[in-house]
Amino acid sequence: MNAIHRILMSTDGSITAIIEAVTQKKVEVETLEQRVIRADKELAKILEVDEGDEVNYRVVYLKADGEIYAKAISFTPLKRLENSFKEDLMRADIPIGKIMKKHNIEARREIRWSRVENADSKLAEELGINDKRVISRNYNIIHRGKVLINITEFFPVERFRL
Repeated sequence: MNAIHRILMSTDGSITAIIEAVTQKKVEVETLEQRVIRADKELAKILEVDEGDEVNYRVVYLKADGEIYAKAISFTPLKRLENSFKEDLMRADIPIGKIMKKHNIEARREIRWSRVENADSKLAEELGINDKRVISRNYNIIHRGKVLINITEFFPVERFRL
């Protein structure tokens, strides 16, 4: 594992900024899916909301020069968002870190877990990778002491070689 892999596993900073630094290209967001769902028991516990609360579910690729550098799945309790933030989130193709910066949201990232694992064949095919190893991690973005967003990310190890 190289230094960039360790940074991806442990950073509490902007992933978009890291990918842009590594690739020296602008990161684009490609939204695969976005919809409002109801929190089930497990999700309610993670987000510290009530079961049945509305949650924005979003799946995106972070791409640079057409290549996928990350897949991210996020869950955002809608009751914790101001309308303008919610509108930008629903517009979809803006990285969450940039939305937070635009709205001057002071927050911290709290990493729940990170690991290197083998992607299942569907994820490997989706990411277009030969080396099935991915760095995966899950973290909460905490704002005013509450979970604002829960994110799980997958980074293809082979795209982050030194």
